[in-house]
Amino acid sequence: MNPRDVSFLLLLAPLAPLLGCSGGGEESGPTEDVRVDHAGEDDSSEATVPRTCLVDGVLYVAWQEDRTGRPGIWFNVSKDGGNSWLPSDIQLNHGEADAVAPDIACVGENVYVAWEDERDGELKNHNIYAAVSTDSGNTFGEEDILLDGDIEGDAMSLGPRVAAAGDDVYVAWFDNANGAYDILVQASHNNGTRWLDTPSRADSDGEGSAYSAWPTIGASADAVIVAWEDSRNEGNDVFASASDDGGETFGNDQRLDLGDDGGASNSFEPRIVVDGAMAAVAWYDERNGARDILMNATTDAGGSWLGEAVRVDTDPAGEAESLHPALAAQDGKVFVTWQDARSGGYDIYERVYDSAAGDFASEEVRLDTDADGEAQSYYPKIAVDGQNIFVDWQDYREDSGAVGFNDLRYNYSANGGQNWNGSDLRINSNEPGSSYAINASAGIIGDSFTVVWADGRKGTGDIYGAKRKLGDESVYVAPKKDEE
Repeated sequence: MNPRDVSFLLLLAPLAPLLGCSGGGEESGPTEDVRVDHAGEDDSSEATVPRTCLVDGVLYVAWQEDRTGRPGIWFNVSKDGGNSWLPSDIQLNHGEADAVAPDIACVGENVYVAWEDERDGELKNHNIYAAVSTDSGNTFGEEDILLDGDIEGDAMSLGPRVAAAGDDVYVAWFDNANGAYDILVQASHNNGTRWLDTPSRADSDGEGSAYSAWPTIGASADAVIVAWEDSRNEGNDVFASASDDGGETFGNDQRLDLGDDGGASNSFEPRIVVDGAMAAVAWYDERNGARDILMNATTDAGGSWLGEAVRVDTDPAGEAESLHPALAAQDGKVFVTWQDARSGGYDIYERVYDSAAGDFASEEVRLDTDADGEAQSYYPKIAVDGQNIFVDWQDYREDSGAVGFNDLRYNYSANGGQNWNGSDLRINSNEPGSSYAINASAGIIGDSFTVVWADGRKGTGDIYGAKRKLGDESVYVAPKKDEE
């Protein structure tokens, strides 16, 4: 079984528009999307799955690209939050083998990137490697760090996820060294200089006895918590485990999708957010028929969770598909966004949960402002800073040829989610509906947002970014005939 299935969209023709942006005033960011990767204007390589982290106004991005003839992990940094980038990218993986599926975390001047790498052994199994920078991404170690300890490449390790807090960094993945996949975690408490001698195991059923996969991990000074999909009860459930010693050991795991019998229905795609000792995990769940968004929460660093998972979407249970939750948290509040098909096509919704009250602090709000269910809106991402909340998504309203091209759109609130902008706004600046813009990763800095994504406007996948003030909308300006 190969649990990873990655597919890419192919473009029909390259485009070369002029670009524009409106609505932002003199202090707005650049009027064009900015190309992040430097593979060349006419390169044929595919760049995809950008992952970003943002700290103190510095934006870091790692992505997967095959510009050398095989997939590798590439990196760049913007010191001004996305307006401009270093003129040369850094390739992080040093091995002569495929490297894919990066993830990234940053805190202070420390940047951590982990990925899957098949350099070890003849079986082409994937191992987990990492690169560390302690000088804001200017330099990385001369040698990659093998995290799973599998020097011969005898087992398959997949799905690395990274979290960092203070001097601590954690990497979780799933690994079949014991048979069926288990959840493993590596940790460093000195900025990635030294790691645990052996990874810790987070799932506490019998080693290799059931399929445990696709972990999500969050960390703060108070908590290290991992959640994942788990088939020990035959169906797919969501489990979580917490560590009170910095990831060196994990306590007994706990099932989170409570409210029906274990394994009675399937739960998929858990996502976690940690805010001090508070954490929340959301996923989509089949117990009611069509899938709904469910969530569980803890206020004591994973020691205890709600006795029953709470449902986030409020249309009739199981009536319509609700998928792909994304989370952000601040001051004990959890901001949840997801895609929802209650009106036919998928729309984007958002709702706020108050962990102190143990209940939702708001009604759900629809964020895409075309007609209900008129077009498909997929894969929302969310970021929060103070009272500003930002949600972006893939939007297919301009896909007139029904070929799968999309734009990125967003909505925002400047008062903690009490009100949202009256209309959603476009992010990417090329001709609407003329290409794909996928794998978006978002951040927010005060009243500005930044988004990085994989973009096919030049015929193959490149990495693009945009920094805008909240309320700005990108506007396409067609080229004049003598400029075509």
